[in-house]
Amino acid sequence: MNVSQKNHNPLNLRWMGQIESTGKCDKGFAIFPTPDAGWRAAHAQIALDMARELTFREFIDKFAPPVENDTVAYLDFVCQEMAVSPEEKLSSVSRYALGGVMAKMEGYFNRP
Repeated sequence: MNVSQKNHNPLNLRWMGQIESTGKCDKGFAIFPTPDAGWRAAHAQIALDMARELTFREFIDKFAPPVENDTVAYLDFVCQEMAVSPEEKLSSVSRYALGGVMAKMEGYFNRP
């Protein structure tokens, strides 16, 4: 079982005091009591960044910063899976579809 699965946190959201979180793990990721709570937090974060009118590039740079991720590979994966360009606004897609693609990148769907 990987970190995202163990924490019921499909996007490996950093702990920011999310409403349903029960704390954070030793890596700083939020812990949720159920998968549904983790998905609600994931979709809420995406909706927030959609409202900020971020592009995919801006969103992934913020979400998966180069200090801890291969941001270019993450952006390429998301854009290819969503069939969008890096300069498109997040609002051009469904937050639920985007969440699913990001969870795939984070390994949430991997077999434990």
